Amino acid sequence: MQLSRMLHLLGALVLVATMVLVGRLATTEWQSVHKASESLRLLEQLRRGLVAVEMVSRERGPTNGALGDALPMAQQRAQALQEARARTDQAFEALRQAVAAAPRSTADGIHLVQSLQTARSALVQARADVDQVLALPQAQRSAEAIRDAVQGMVAVVPLLSPVTNPLASAAQHAYPALGDDVQGARLAAALREYAGLLGSHFTAALVKAQPFSAAERRAIDETRGRIAQLRTLVELRLQLPDEAQAVSQAWSTVEARYFGVAQALLGQVLAQGDGEGHYGLSAAEFAALYVPEMNPILALRDALLAQARDRAQQEHQRALRVLVWALAGSGALLLVLGGALYVIQHRVLQPLAKTTRALKALANNDLQAPLPVPLADDEMSAVIGAVRALQGQTRRRQDLERERDLLIEQLREQSETDYLTGLPNRRAFITQARTALAQATRYGVDMAVLVLDVDWFKQLNDSLGHAAGDKALLAVADVVRAELREGDLAARFGGEEFVLLLSHCNREQGLQFANRLREKVAAAQVMGVADPEVRVTVSLGIADSAHGGWGLDALLSAADAAMYQAKNAGRNRAVAASVSPD
Repeated sequence: MQLSRMLHLLGALVLVATMVLVGRLATTEWQSVHKASESLRLLEQLRRGLVAVEMVSRERGPTNGALGDALPMAQQRAQALQEARARTDQAFEALRQAVAAAPRSTADGIHLVQSLQTARSALVQARADVDQVLALPQAQRSAEAIRDAVQGMVAVVPLLSPVTNPLASAAQHAYPALGDDVQGARLAAALREYAGLLGSHFTAALVKAQPFSAAERRAIDETRGRIAQLRTLVELRLQLPDEAQAVSQAWSTVEARYFGVAQALLGQVLAQGDGEGHYGLSAAEFAALYVPEMNPILALRDALLAQARDRAQQEHQRALRVLVWALAGSGALLLVLGGALYVIQHRVLQPLAKTTRALKALANNDLQAPLPVPLADDEMSAVIGAVRALQGQTRRRQDLERERDLLIEQLREQSETDYLTGLPNRRAFITQARTALAQATRYGVDMAVLVLDVDWFKQLNDSLGHAAGDKALLAVADVVRAELREGDLAARFGGEEFVLLLSHCNREQGLQFANRLREKVAAAQVMGVADPEVRVTVSLGIADSAHGGWGLDALLSAADAAMYQAKNAGRNRAVAASVSPD
């Protein structure tokens, strides 16, 4: 084959290889453009979902205020309630339209629509229950009826999770770099919901002007604990180095207003609720003071969503620019390649022909044939350098993706772990326990649930301070962790309460385990050697599957009741749940 023909073939091969590389680059960037566009659309849907959650939560404010009004309801209150319901309806309709118009798979779309319809139906029923209570004279509205009406509104928000969670996951999947911002926005939305829920716990007591019941006080403490956890998670999220100034300012406002002004108001009401119940303000007046202080949380949520949207838009613009440059570059490359072939013909082949004649002459021992003078160095080193640069860039991007995935996994683990003891938290325990009980039910394995509560914990905090209380909780957690067998689960359920799920364990074995645990806690050293000696005792309740069934809620309830029996019997003891008669 002649060298000129080989050169033309080589040029064609180079052209094809170049077009493949350019096509691959163009395809990659086109996918990036598409994913960025998809993430922007999903972020808008997620925003509408979070707004729907916000509007349901906001509606509880005027609803709680109305529950404390006498008949006929004040016109201003009735108008505020009507406007709140209208805003919620508008938010639901906007979310429905966004979900219905989304080009998602049939199964995903049907699931989202059904979940939204379920939440909508629950909202309608909750409003009907509220209206039924509002129709009664104020004196006939029992505290229980008010609490049920409030809880009916509270129960609507979790029903929107099957809508917002898939949208958030889809947005993160479309553009994983948005994961931190989307997770932060969801944490802010959850913080706003729990803040509203905390205010709702006060409604019945404020309306009836009576102290908190034990159930109300427990619900208030649990909600405050969850708010503290969310606050910690948000603070961890906001420690990322690339945070926008608007997000930092929004969090500073939340710290000042909600965790400052609002918490002071809550402290005053809590003090009265724990006393004689002389609050000095109505449910409506409380809502008017409390609700505005929660608005900065929504501003934080919106700032995080705006930051995610800006990042998606920047990625969209970047990928679009690269795509345009890739297409323009490919056209220019074709021109350059044609010119290169022409140059090679005159600057390579002709000198090579001279070199060939010189070699033939050399074969005939003719040393007089002239050799061409080299005109340039070999360009292969430049090509290799370009490829090496591309590999380096790809390697750096993969490293960043691995770091991002590791950070997401760390945040997930932190959201499921109690920050003080290192044990799983309530949410993680319930998820794992349901799975373990389902497997135990299938194979007929005995299971037992232990509920453990630290005795005289409040007095310990009051006398020695919260640091001593924390050390007591850590000491109990260390004993629990040391006594666990393989296959058992343990978690801090909230406050000074711990819960354990024991596998292959009947009532007698569970009681033996509980007493052994109780004795080791009592013998544990809580403070340091140089500190005052503190001994901690615990009360435990045990419920087993053979007598309480396989349902987690039933076992927890039975074990909790048994724990309170232990408390009432003098503390520092373990009590097995009573067998329910058939």
